[in-house]
Amino acid sequence: MVNNSKIIMILLIIFLPIISLGYIFGLTGVFAGISISIILSIRLIIKNVDRIILLIYRTRRTIPSEFNSLREKIYIISKRQGVHAPSLYITDLALPGSFVIGKNINNTMLIFPERLSGILNEEELDALLAHNIVQINNSIRRRTFALMISSVLTMSASAIRWGAVFTGFGDYNEPAPKLFGLFVMGLVAPPAAAIVNSVDEKELDVKAARLCGNPAAFIMAIEQLEKNNVTAYSALGFLCLVDPEKETFFEYFFNSHQSRERRVRKLTEVMRHI
Repeated sequence: MVNNSKIIMILLIIFLPIISLGYIFGLTGVFAGISISIILSIRLIIKNVDRIILLIYRTRRTIPSEFNSLREKIYIISKRQGVHAPSLYITDLALPGSFVIGKNINNTMLIFPERLSGILNEEELDALLAHNIVQINNSIRRRTFALMISSVLTMSASAIRWGAVFTGFGDYNEPAPKLFGLFVMGLVAPPAAAIVNSVDEKELDVKAARLCGNPAAFIMAIEQLEKNNVTAYSALGFLCLVDPEKETFFEYFFNSHQSRERRVRKLTEVMRHI
């Protein structure tokens, strides 16, 4: 997590050029300072994209005395796949599933919603983690950037909706705030979905089922997650085992998985060759 001193330092780096050049050169200096600040901000985002995602999803890194069984599973499956085991981060948010991010294949993080421990059994958990681990490849950095951009864009709709609540348009689920959120989602969903679809990988189910060696458990994991699904974080589906449930029409742009029936048919075929 980024502590307060780091946040203050980042803000200073961003705003100091504007203040300094504006004081010295007036309006021209202000514009020059803004340009420099934009460049610095982009560089900071590129360098810390994984940390930004950890902040967005309110994660905490596990300590050696907790989640030992889960970390052991991650290590075993990663070794079987031939990749470095990702660091484990836990979140209390009700996400549709766990997912992996990273700067490169040797520096990755697995974000795991704690609620999943009470939903999946041991074999289903192995299947879920296998689906995460097979995504650790040379495209992990691109998928991490795609997640950050799409998350920021789609969360803006929720922010506008809450803004309508706090400015007196009614409760979160009343028509007026919903309409504000729907309008913003209609603007951001197409570009965000285009970014997601540009990095979405195919055949992850087959790769993960072969990695865990138990397609039946993989099918059960999909069913359990769909039974206990959530209606938020629509942009997360391309990294998770299932797509989140949809609340608005525009969220269907983010569908990354085929229907459960088609996935089951494909995985049943895999079972015949294992």
